[in-house]
Amino acid sequence: MTTAFIIIWLAYSAHALYRNLFAQGRPAAAGYLLQFVLLVMALWWTAQAGLFTRALWSPVDIIAGLTLGHLLFAFSLLITHQHAGDVARHLVDFRGIGAFMKSAPELLFRFVGVCVIEELVYRAAAQDILTLRSGAPALAIIVTAMLFCVLHYHFFSNGWACAIEFFLFSLVIGVVYYYTYSLTIVTLAHLARNVESAYLEYCVLLEENEDQEEALRILSARMVSPMTESP
Repeated sequence: MTTAFIIIWLAYSAHALYRNLFAQGRPAAAGYLLQFVLLVMALWWTAQAGLFTRALWSPVDIIAGLTLGHLLFAFSLLITHQHAGDVARHLVDFRGIGAFMKSAPELLFRFVGVCVIEELVYRAAAQDILTLRSGAPALAIIVTAMLFCVLHYHFFSNGWACAIEFFLFSLVIGVVYYYTYSLTIVTLAHLARNVESAYLEYCVLLEENEDQEEALRILSARMVSPMTESP
């Protein structure tokens, strides 16, 4: 089963790389099929590993995941925006983030699904399987992070600073998962990053047209997940 998963995962990664570099927006039936197979295999692997327990609802892990995601996003802003003042303001803007989530429940629900699926496939299954097969956790973390980046179109389209930041984020998530073995922590850290990234883009859209509904509509159209909607 592990060999089959790795083969399908590499095939899906190659497919995602091709689409992100040469065929954005074209139909991808093969990608959807590979996604479905990977998710089913990841669910089976995660269940066999005993990760679907009450520990998923650990308050400590929930707080740790959200805190980690918030701090990682602040670090990403330092790399991409290079303005300490903006980072400091964002770190304490909990009211704005909360209001954004309240105004966009559909987008928040989508982010939850995206993060659960991606962490199941990439951390709970792929990284674990590579670690088991190679006996080299560091190599497994690096390879998983690289292929996770390949999955996302923005890794190729937003410049070197954003690409480096996203790769570092992927590495940190992999390291945290290896040492904690907590799907909750990495999923919520991933979720916090996605939500806060969307919130900042929403703020920019509001400044451009001052129409909340239009800003949310544009944002919803842009926030497409490579694992669930656009392989």
